[in-house]
Amino acid sequence: MALGLEMNKVAFDLDGVFIPDCDRMPVVGGLQEFLALTVYMRPVFQPKGEWNIITGRPARYRSTTMEWVGRHFENKPKMVWHENSLDDEPWIYKAEVINQNDINFFIESDFKTVEYLWKHTKANIVHFDDLINELYLTP
Repeated sequence: MALGLEMNKVAFDLDGVFIPDCDRMPVVGGLQEFLALTVYMRPVFQPKGEWNIITGRPARYRSTTMEWVGRHFENKPKMVWHENSLDDEPWIYKAEVINQNDINFFIESDFKTVEYLWKHTKANIVHFDDLINELYLTP
């Protein structure tokens, strides 16, 4: 890999990275119904090598997430951290996972979470928009 990182130390956010963020859909219902719909959304890209997912989705939706991962990735993630019980504070959960598992590179979609992780982890935290802009929009 060009970045020179140990691949097993790379992790991605789920919603907003693999599944595009979208505004609330009034006719869909609540979070559970929305996540059930995401099972049919294809990932934006397919990582190569060893990689991981750290999602801030509430732990009670793990089976929905794992169904999606199983359906859409041939190269499965090494780990999927999905035990968040802090429904309103996923950034705290993500920081704990990053620090406890020596993740050295994390791609996150939410800029407020990125700012929190910059302050509370030693990992290289990259905002997904910046990564895409660097890869595809720089001449």
